[in-house]
Amino acid sequence: MIVAAGLCWLTLWPSQVQAQVAAADLQRLEIALWPEYDRAETLVIYRFQLSADTALPAVVELPIPASVGEPNAVAWQDANQSLFDAAYTLEAAGEWATVRIELEQSRSGQLEYYADLNIVADLRSFRFDWPGGIDIGTLAYEIQQPATAKQLTVSPEPDRQGSGPFGLTYQFAELGPQAAGVNWAIELSYRKPDSILTVEALQPLGEPAPATSPASESTALLPWVLGGLGIAAVTGGIAYYLRSRPAPAAPRRRGGASVEPALEASAIFCHQCGTKSQVTDKFCRNCGTRLRTSPDHPV
Repeated sequence: MIVAAGLCWLTLWPSQVQAQVAAADLQRLEIALWPEYDRAETLVIYRFQLSADTALPAVVELPIPASVGEPNAVAWQDANQSLFDAAYTLEAAGEWATVRIELEQSRSGQLEYYADLNIVADLRSFRFDWPGGIDIGTLAYEIQQPATAKQLTVSPEPDRQGSGPFGLTYQFAELGPQAAGVNWAIELSYRKPDSILTVEALQPLGEPAPATSPASESTALLPWVLGGLGIAAVTGGIAYYLRSRPAPAAPRRRGGASVEPALEASAIFCHQCGTKSQVTDKFCRNCGTRLRTSPDHPV
């Protein structure tokens, strides 16, 4: 019985040790709020960073409202800012749930979920609450203003405003360190007379066109260029041939002597004086000499 109990304890020991790993504090946490981005809700994004001296593997525990259920995405981030699915567990307790994220190769990551947005006529409002429980070295926020929204207000007030992709407006703030025992909130409101989502408003613009390199443009035009060059080459070749070929030689007899231009069929010349006569003449009309082509006096 003792041996069996010991073996059972050894089997459970790795999971017990893992469960006892303390959650790491956050060097930086940025809360991004994107209302009415691709749903009639608010997309909430946690971007977190551990300190450089945090030993890996590490565990991060982040609170989310229990009412949202499973997070939309949980990821770790590599040195090139690329995101990869991260292993996590979810444990709900009352109004809040804890997302326990395991980090083995990185000290930064991201978590996303959707939360309800309050809509009354053309007025929208949202309140993000943080229940505390984690020491945060630096807290910051990013608010994306919906494409067709106006009169956006945020509390605490933003430090600055900037433009992002497609000209969307963003509000930013650095709120400094936050102790584990402090609860805090971010509130926003704006007016929007329609139900158009940001991605729908941007749809006519399409996605940013990929940059076309000179090489790809040349490749696309290559068939036309080659066709034009081919036509030019053929035309030029014909012209060159016509210009450079020798003049046609005069027709020759079998013996090689040149053929003289043929005389008119009616042209008869007197062998005595050279006067031109008609084919029917028997005597020269100038000197009276009998023509040799006459039937009476053939050549």
